[in-house]
Amino acid sequence: MSRPSDPPRSPEDDPPASGWSRYGGPLILVLAAVSFGSVAVGTLIPSDAERELASFTPSAEQPDPSTGIPGIVIGPGPGDPPVSGAVGPTAAACDGVAHPDPIPDAEALGAMERGAVWITYDPARTAPGTVQALAANRVTDGDDLLMSPYPGLDAPISLQAWNHRLALDSPDDPRFEQFIRALAANPATAPGTATGCAP
Repeated sequence: MSRPSDPPRSPEDDPPASGWSRYGGPLILVLAAVSFGSVAVGTLIPSDAERELASFTPSAEQPDPSTGIPGIVIGPGPGDPPVSGAVGPTAAACDGVAHPDPIPDAEALGAMERGAVWITYDPARTAPGTVQALAANRVTDGDDLLMSPYPGLDAPISLQAWNHRLALDSPDDPRFEQFIRALAANPATAPGTATGCAP
């Protein structure tokens, strides 16, 4: 048995569209496009700080860009902490390790010879919260980095790479990242980068 067909509907029979359904869809599309555009622009157009940091990336034209970092000391010497010299039979773990206790200089030198940046801090001059934040947010699992306390430093924080040293008051100093960008795993400045810091 056949069913009678529904009578034709006119637009007046439809319930009125809510303001949300009429304007919400296009508004969501516009917001999505604006959000995507701002992300794309931020990715494609780096900030001034990102551009400046990129200028410290080693290249064939500038194999040691750390020479442009104010206050850096470049040259061999034992020093305190040392930046070159006799390395130990084993290198300190340097694949993003925050050592809680001081490590032997010879082991740290072995890591720096492989291209690591050794971040040291004086526990008497660096707040525990700064140390924890630095370990968690910058060092742990970072490439070619190790950190350890070094009592008696002449500054709260000192960065070392093979034949390079930079003393700083705070890890918030922009030179902190410049040093790491210029010298971590840099084959032009460290003699053993082929070995690397992999465990």
